[in-house]
Amino acid sequence: MKNKFIKTYWLGLILFSGGNLLNSCSDSMLEENVYTGTSQNNLIAQGETGCKILVDGIYKYVQYFSYSRGNNWQLAPEAGTDEFTLNWGFAITEWGGMQNFLNLNSGHYQPMEMYRETYKLIAQSNQVLISFGSKENDPAYSAMVAEARFWRAYAYYKLQNVFGAVPLITGGENLSSGIERTSAVTIRSFVESEMKNIENTLPSTPSNYGRPTKWAVKAFLARFYLNNKDWTKASQYAKDVIDNSGSSLQARYQDVFKIDANSEIILAVNQINQSDKGNKYVALSLESELRNALNIQGVSASNGYGMSNYFYSTFASDDQRIAPFDKNTKQGIAIAGVQYKADGTPVYGTPAAPETVQKHLNRVITFKFPLQENIAKGEDSDADFPLMRLGEIYLTYAEAQFQMGNTAAALQYINPIRTRAGLLPLTVLTLDDILNERGWETYHEGYRREDLLRFGKLLEKVELKYTYDFPASPYPHSGNINRELFPIPADAISLNPKLTQNPGY
Repeated sequence: MKNKFIKTYWLGLILFSGGNLLNSCSDSMLEENVYTGTSQNNLIAQGETGCKILVDGIYKYVQYFSYSRGNNWQLAPEAGTDEFTLNWGFAITEWGGMQNFLNLNSGHYQPMEMYRETYKLIAQSNQVLISFGSKENDPAYSAMVAEARFWRAYAYYKLQNVFGAVPLITGGENLSSGIERTSAVTIRSFVESEMKNIENTLPSTPSNYGRPTKWAVKAFLARFYLNNKDWTKASQYAKDVIDNSGSSLQARYQDVFKIDANSEIILAVNQINQSDKGNKYVALSLESELRNALNIQGVSASNGYGMSNYFYSTFASDDQRIAPFDKNTKQGIAIAGVQYKADGTPVYGTPAAPETVQKHLNRVITFKFPLQENIAKGEDSDADFPLMRLGEIYLTYAEAQFQMGNTAAALQYINPIRTRAGLLPLTVLTLDDILNERGWETYHEGYRREDLLRFGKLLEKVELKYTYDFPASPYPHSGNINRELFPIPADAISLNPKLTQNPGY
């Protein structure tokens, strides 16, 4: 029985049971899941149609990389940086605080959920490659096989970034007695090889919205090489995307997240207004008293997500990336300071001693993904989540150029980002300027952890966030580099006798 559980877990709680395919998705996740009783062998026999069914099934799990679930990949790791705060238990020993301040343990729900769900995506991708990988040179199959390779590589890159060494499973392993961890260096080499192999296989424009293109691969590789400090390759790939992808910056910052399929988006998870297929960001951010005072209709209020008070304090007051939310027009992003009800009394505190949003909620609420009212069940909006966009590529190119000694070229690509935000252009540049600009531009998009690790400042910035909220209490993990990685989940270790824990947990 134990061996059966090991295999089932490591193949992502297998997507095939008794030979039947349990579920897959439509082309672009715009419809309900397709449920079918077709066996794996029958799918192989169906050729292109069978391959398409398996590839469509990948996108059920791609949703996990967005905000389609309350406890998701993008913001769970970001809570362990300086930019994002989870309000569900703020003290360091509580559920949210453990994430906010890198106090996780191997039994915490978030590491378990991230680990498990990412291996599900890998398992579905592996099933495509086991069944149809031999046809990757056939034009009828090549793009579909390349999509599976893309998402498998993307998933492994996310895993190694958060957990370090993880088991590398490509579908042909004997898992009956467990599998050992593969070094993070080897995982990164695998990811690089997979992406390089498909960069000219995928089409220039998506077969369906939300599917990767060759430009998505190049954008990924630009970021990959940046994080590996290969400035030359990062620069080359970023410039190729800037010059040749046909992408262009949006004139307004919030339009990047408000207008679906806009010209700045290179790859997005497309959300729909259906339960667990939509973007829950606003619903998970709102608090009920504040929602009522702002006259927001048909949106639930889970009182959880937000920008950390420390990170909010680093912005210039006129930065349009934190433009104040206007309750009359329902436009804008940041909800901070003292807010008032219709009768003129403060939402928090008393008329004699009003409280700011920051103080009362331990965070600033942001509508970076714009408010949509009267959404299904009050939670799932259809605001897409960008995985790759041109604004970030500008900053990648700027950083790589600066590291190569080309400050003028770096300024040429940082300043359009600043100008769009309503800020004056820079005339001189430092590495801190670059890190700051990346943080202000891409907050809550899943970049910050990677950036801080690259700059060697993850622990430093988390300590600043902690000190901002708890000035009288010393940060308990100061200088503890073991906290740069999440713990391997306890349930994964119990199911795999060859799996070991990260140091310090």
